[in-house]
Amino acid sequence: MNFIRQMGMVLVIASFCLVVALAQDSEKKPADKAMSKSKAAAKSETMNMGMPMAKPSADMEKMAKMLVGTWATTETFEVSDMMPKGGKGTGMAVIKPGPGGLSIVEDYHSQGGLGAFAGHGVFWWDEKAQGFKNVWCDNMTPGGCTPINGMGKWEGSDLVFNDEQDMMGKKMGMKQVLTAAGSSVTLTMSSSEDGGPMKKMMTIKYTKMAAKHQAMPSTPGN
Repeated sequence: MNFIRQMGMVLVIASFCLVVALAQDSEKKPADKAMSKSKAAAKSETMNMGMPMAKPSADMEKMAKMLVGTWATTETFEVSDMMPKGGKGTGMAVIKPGPGGLSIVEDYHSQGGLGAFAGHGVFWWDEKAQGFKNVWCDNMTPGGCTPINGMGKWEGSDLVFNDEQDMMGKKMGMKQVLTAAGSSVTLTMSSSEDGGPMKKMMTIKYTKMAAKHQAMPSTPGN
């Protein structure tokens, strides 16, 4: 009899514990659900916010205002070892903003003093260096592309690029000055050898074209 009473007490206690556990579980579930909803809402809010969009710098916007467009170009080559009689050329350039306006992309084609020429450049503002960087690719450069070692900076309303490259065992200094005047931009290119004085190599005049004349010529070799 004692054994039966003891078993009965065990069952009563077990039943009581089960009831308490179920009650506690029912109290937790609404709280757990509320917590889950709160976490989901926070995650959704974070996803909706996303990454902040980068914006072009004031220098980049100034460059875009100066250069973006479709241009007819005229080239004038100075008398030099490379061009003993100088030369002329004509062409076309399409300059447009890169992704997000954070860069500028130029496609250039011409025919004349250098034969059939095609070039492609990308320009961007380097915030850390506080200057413009660029890379240039064309159909006359061995290897295809030239990363520019120097930088471009505003000098008043002119945009000036300075660079130095090793060419045929010599240190070649390069300077390009872009000057805007009305609906045209003039690019003057000068060079020096081994630290000597700068000599003008060529001048390219960009004249903005009307929309109906903006068909790009075919790439040389195609």
